[in-house]
Amino acid sequence: MWTAVTDVFYNENMESYREHVLNHMKELWINWRLDLLRYNVTNKKITLKAAFNRKPPNGLGEKEWKWLIKEIYSSEDFKKVSARNSANRVHYPKELAHRTGSKPFRQVIWKDLGGNKGMKPKLVDIYHSTRKKGTSLPNVETAKKLDEIRETMEKDPSLSDVQKTFIDSLVHIAQKVFNSKSHDRVVGFDGGMKVADLRGQRPSREELEDELNSTKK
Repeated sequence: MWTAVTDVFYNENMESYREHVLNHMKELWINWRLDLLRYNVTNKKITLKAAFNRKPPNGLGEKEWKWLIKEIYSSEDFKKVSARNSANRVHYPKELAHRTGSKPFRQVIWKDLGGNKGMKPKLVDIYHSTRKKGTSLPNVETAKKLDEIRETMEKDPSLSDVQKTFIDSLVHIAQKVFNSKSHDRVVGFDGGMKVADLRGQRPSREELEDELNSTKK
C-alpha cells in the first residue's frame, strides 16, 4: 500500500510521512467496514447469520462480504471492542454527540475550518462544526457546553492564542470543560479524537535540524 503511494507522490522526506499515511489508510478501512455493518446489519435489525446468507452490499462481492462477517464482525476481538464502545456511549450524553458520522475530525479541521490554508481553528469552532445541524446547534445542552468552552477560553485567552501550545491548549480546555483526566483521547469529541489527530504530522528530524540551524543563523 505504501508502494502504491510512493509510485504516485514524491517528497524529499517521504518516509517521515509513512506512519501518518498508513494510519490514515487504517482509519478509512475501519470506518468503511463499520459503515457496512451499520447500514446492512444493525440498521436493518438482522443478525450476522442472516446477513451472511443475504445478497452482499452494492460494490462488494459475495466472497468479500462473507469474509468480513466471518473473520471481522464475528471475531471475539471485534465483539469486545463493540461492547466496550457501546458501554462508553451509554455514559456520554446523546445530546452532545457529534454529527459527522464516520468523517474524521481532522478532515473537518483540514477542509472545513481552513487547516489546509494554515488556519488554526479554536475549540469552539471545532465543537460547533462537528455538532451543528445545518447552521445552528440542535439542542440546548450542546449550546450550553459550547458556552462553557467559550467562558473557559475567555478566562485565559492565551490557551488558544499561543501557536506553540495550540493543541495542548485544546486538550486542556476540553478536559477542563468535560471534567476528564484522559490523556489518550481528547474528551468532548465522542471518544474518537486522539491528541495525535489534532496535532497532525510531526516534523521530521531533518526538518527540525534545518529549523534549528536557521534560528542559529
